[in-house]
Amino acid sequence: MIGAVLMGIALVLGLIAAVFHVVFWLAFLPFRIVGVVFRLAFGVLLLPILAIVGIVVLLGLGIAAIFAVLLPLVPVVLAVLVVWGLAKLLARPAVAPPRA
Repeated sequence: MIGAVLMGIALVLGLIAAVFHVVFWLAFLPFRIVGVVFRLAFGVLLLPILAIVGIVVLLGLGIAAIFAVLLPLVPVVLAVLVVWGLAKLLARPAVAPPRA
C-alpha cells in the first residue's frame, strides 16, 4: 500500500519536473539559437585562418621531413666529392705534353 502511494507521488513529481523541464527548455531556446548562430559565425570566420595555419604547418613539416631524410646523406656526398676531386686532380698529366 505504501509502495503504491510512494509510486504515485514519484509519478506526480516526475510529471511536474518534466513540465518544468519543457517550459524552461522552450524559454531558453532563443538563447540556444543565438549561441548556435554565434558559433557558426565564428567558425566561418576562423576557417580560412585555420586553413592557412594548417598549410603553413604542413609545409614546415614537409621541409623538416626533407631535412631529416637528406641530412644523413651529407657525409656520403662529401666523401663522393672528395673522391671525385682527387680523381680529377690525379688524372691530369704532371708535365705538359710537348708541342708539335
